Amino acid sequence: MQLDTTRFPLVFLREHDHEQSHDEAEAQIAALLDRGERFVLLTDHLPGDDHRHNDSHEDRKQRALFFKRNKQRLKDLCAGLVIITGDRSIPAAAKLALQTLGKVLGLGFVIVRDTHDATEQASKLLGH
Repeated sequence: MQLDTTRFPLVFLREHDHEQSHDEAEAQIAALLDRGERFVLLTDHLPGDDHRHNDSHEDRKQRALFFKRNKQRLKDLCAGLVIITGDRSIPAAAKLALQTLGKVLGLGFVIVRDTHDATEQASKLLGH
């Protein structure tokens, strides 16, 4: 995944052409948080869409530690997560994973069908 900040404060999580290292992903998120400005994350990827099952135990551990260290900053700056489903239905397991992620990170999330609805919801989350 790559963070697309070209429409900041709307930050899109996009697929990347190459496998991103843990350090690259961490650096992108840290840079986003270092801006010190509120934002909303938007994505069309659901839990299970990615290929993290290939991650090593150490990668998963390091990612968890990174989010633990940055949980408060993420909670303070990220107004929420908007998931764009398109025509797909969300499996119950994915909904459960989203709820768990939201609780762990202290973030709310909204599920919408298209990008137009996503930008409207993001604006609401930001209080605009």
